[in-house]
Amino acid sequence: MPTTEGRQSPRSSSSSSSELSNSIEELLSSSLNLTTASSSSHNTLHNLFISQQKIMAYERRKNNAIADSDEMDFYQVIHNSFLLELMGNTICIGCKEQWDGKMHISLYCSLAFTCEKCEHTIQINTSKMIPDTEHRDINIRVQLASFLGTHLAGIGRAGVAKIFGAMNLAPPVKEDHYEEIDRKLLLPCIKKFQHESMQAAIYEAVDENDGDPTALTVSGDGTWQRRGFKSIHGVAAVLSCNTTPKVLDVQRLSKKCLICTGALSVKNKDLDLYDVIIHNHDCESNYDGSSGGMESQGIQDIFKRSFPKYIGDGDSSVMWNLTQHPPSPGIGIEKIEDINHWSKKMLYRLEKLAQELKDTMLDPEKKRKGIGGVNRLTKGTKYDQQKHSLPKYVMEAIKPVFEDLASKETLQHVLNGSSQNANESFHSFLWSMAPKNRYCSGTIIDSM
Repeated sequence: MPTTEGRQSPRSSSSSSSELSNSIEELLSSSLNLTTASSSSHNTLHNLFISQQKIMAYERRKNNAIADSDEMDFYQVIHNSFLLELMGNTICIGCKEQWDGKMHISLYCSLAFTCEKCEHTIQINTSKMIPDTEHRDINIRVQLASFLGTHLAGIGRAGVAKIFGAMNLAPPVKEDHYEEIDRKLLLPCIKKFQHESMQAAIYEAVDENDGDPTALTVSGDGTWQRRGFKSIHGVAAVLSCNTTPKVLDVQRLSKKCLICTGALSVKNKDLDLYDVIIHNHDCESNYDGSSGGMESQGIQDIFKRSFPKYIGDGDSSVMWNLTQHPPSPGIGIEKIEDINHWSKKMLYRLEKLAQELKDTMLDPEKKRKGIGGVNRLTKGTKYDQQKHSLPKYVMEAIKPVFEDLASKETLQHVLNGSSQNANESFHSFLWSMAPKNRYCSGTIIDSM
């Protein structure tokens, strides 16, 4: 049976070190009051004090290492019958007889073993208490997993109950208690962490910008929970353009509120109850325009909080909204093109031109139409090391596209080679936590 008797606890170790320190200090104090003390005895005491300080420093390092890297700090699933069998093979410290105890089990369980002979009882808690709360660590861990898992894996409390049932575990906490933990503990903690994380990212971005908070360059983009422009929820995010991009600010926009929609079912039956529900909840709905306009509105709201340089994906509506409705009077916003989207512009323009000229006779001598095909503009071929050249009539046809997109004015927007790759990565992570094939409320999106 594993024990911890041979392992000194940090508290006991600290206590012994403190007692040693007090005794040596008293000894030093008394020695200093002796006028006839020899210098050799004083040196001995001084060396002893130095040694004691080294011992205390070692004990502190050892205790911190134990606290930081406790190999036993994890949960283990065990069948109750084996635990009862183990206790049955131990003896009661009171009467030295074998245990014949019983225990009460729940998700968190307090194991109470009572000796039937002498009624001596020992109690074991299977999970520690979370500081400053009445909740047990294991319950909160399970609920946090299911809270995020509701959208990561499509399960809520009901899903957790099914998993526990399949594993022959006790069910999770009751539904009302489960919702209370979500509302009063998990959501506030997650939002607090979000705020602190984004605030730290802003400080980091300012530091990399030579400490100037008024000239930050950020990358902004929008994303929707549903494909197309019929999504109920949309998210606009702004990320830093540092060596390691981080999320600086997020704006969620929703056209519907789950609680408002649900309250409609009681509106005709109980108008007073409907009014209570409507006036006592935080409404998720904060946008009444089209889904396609969520990005420009979200970026507009974020820039009110506020950044002067913006890397965009070529969506003209976003920049138009920022210039027509300046978030900060007197402060202009400069747009920097995403180099990846700029490259796609070249591709799209050439594809469009090839489609428009496919029936146009451009080479009368060889009777060749269009600019696409072998030895002309060909899509999907592997690059080889042979010398390449395009016919003169193809060069003349595509020249306006290159003159437009390779002009000095256009290239000014892509000089720093910035991109929105970090935004796309954030979008992917966001919707992995709230899959697009499942309904998700605005509150849950806020907590991602």
